[in-house]
Amino acid sequence: MVIAMQRGTTHTELVTREDHPDTLGAGLVPIAEFGPFDALADRAHQLYLAGFSERSVQSCRVWKPATRSAGDSITTRFLCYIEGVALQELGRHHDAVTVAMDLLDELEGERPDSMWRAKALALLAEASAQAKEVSRAMDALAEASWLVSVAQRGSYTHLSASTAVAVALRAVFLFEQADELMAAIRLGEDVDIDLLVVQERALLSAFWATTLLLVGRDKEARPHLVRCAEQGLQMGRIATLAGNEEMFARAAVFEAYAFSRLGYTELAAARVNEVMGIFPLRDDLVETHLARLVLGEAATVSGDFAEARRQLTAAAQTADRASREMWAAAAVEALADLETAEHGEHPAVDLWKRLSREALERVWVERDGRFTSLQTRNQVRALTAETSRMGEAALLDPLTGLGNRHMMTNAMENKGDTFSALFVDVDDFKHVNDRFSHDVGDEVLRRIAVLLRTHCRADDIAVRYGGDEFVLLVFGDGDVAHEVATRFHDAVRRARWGQVAKGLTVTVSVGVGHAAPDHGAIAAADAALYAAKGAGRDCVVGA
Repeated sequence: MVIAMQRGTTHTELVTREDHPDTLGAGLVPIAEFGPFDALADRAHQLYLAGFSERSVQSCRVWKPATRSAGDSITTRFLCYIEGVALQELGRHHDAVTVAMDLLDELEGERPDSMWRAKALALLAEASAQAKEVSRAMDALAEASWLVSVAQRGSYTHLSASTAVAVALRAVFLFEQADELMAAIRLGEDVDIDLLVVQERALLSAFWATTLLLVGRDKEARPHLVRCAEQGLQMGRIATLAGNEEMFARAAVFEAYAFSRLGYTELAAARVNEVMGIFPLRDDLVETHLARLVLGEAATVSGDFAEARRQLTAAAQTADRASREMWAAAAVEALADLETAEHGEHPAVDLWKRLSREALERVWVERDGRFTSLQTRNQVRALTAETSRMGEAALLDPLTGLGNRHMMTNAMENKGDTFSALFVDVDDFKHVNDRFSHDVGDEVLRRIAVLLRTHCRADDIAVRYGGDEFVLLVFGDGDVAHEVATRFHDAVRRARWGQVAKGLTVTVSVGVGHAAPDHGAIAAADAALYAAKGAGRDCVVGA
């Protein structure tokens, strides 16, 4: 298995190597099913787990071309994933987004594996959230959570994907949903896996409690701090059983952090100092940040202001470098308390604390909207699944595998006017049939359908409207629809049509329409398509 500590706040995610469709519901997978270069992924992972994220990233980048050229797709996907989570730890969220999308592309060319797709989407969601691309984060998270919810439970591959999705949910502050996923994981089958699951639970509790404290909900935070202490204690017991001394020390840090926040600062500092010789402080690890907060607060209480400032400044700087906004805010608030303890009350200190809280308060207010967004996306999936069960064959186009006009009508009736539409027409399609043959024309339509599915979002509904015309229903605002249209249009231009037939070129015209009081989205998109043809074809026109 691979164990990856993922994301800007740092967390432990379990990624098991039993992630193949053949193994659903099975036990441990034989080592022979790993890639021939599996040791390279293990080495990159160990660098990352030890707190050397930059070296881990470089190792992945050096080794991926070799494993890819050797045809070792299993090791390649692990190297992609490890690179992505290591980039998250370094605060390089835009780079992590790119890696996640590359991993999704890798998976497209392989045998379908829904749990690996869920993990890649979870990485994309988390990195996008940290990069302030919330819409993309919610799109990816919706599909990932759906894949996990409908998959067979009890396997290691499901555990791995569930943990990845829980981490992404935490990144968008949907703590209740993350907690539900983590609580559903059964313990007792493997002590090493149990250790990592409990560590992730402890981190979730610490993150949740700290967020509540920072938005002024101290009473609500207390139960989560108690849980964090209990989970740290449980983690320590499991680490002892596993013979893992460093994880025992890191468990003690979780306990100490909870004690400190509950008001037992002296006890908390003693607990951290007790294990400092076992657990070296490395900036890439969340326990390092927690330990510095504990020691800084204890030094403030004892009056050792120089030591408090040293610890808390280090905590703030490392959190800021890695874009760990919530932990950085906790350090800033602790520094404000230090200033008050050393120099007395001052209006500027209160302003400093208030400013550090404002961003988190806005995010907290947005939680309900994000939860509703997630629910809406999954309701669309549920509708699609139910429609499929009621008669999939009657709602699909047999040539392309896309939906047909009946599916489009059903979707429109259920969603009302809360969507935009893309109307796509293959330019000069009759010429393709006449010059190259109807078989070539059919293959063009099939490939257009694949490109449409690939470059739309997971919740969008693609249908073959008739002949060489396609419609895509886009659930979101108009800007999203135009982005999807542009992305798809560019993909058609770049496609290697000469592989279908020598000398073949294919372009499309795309109309984008939005619902308005005097017309629907389909009518608007049709009018925009007409305008695109009038403008010379091979372009995107918005209504």
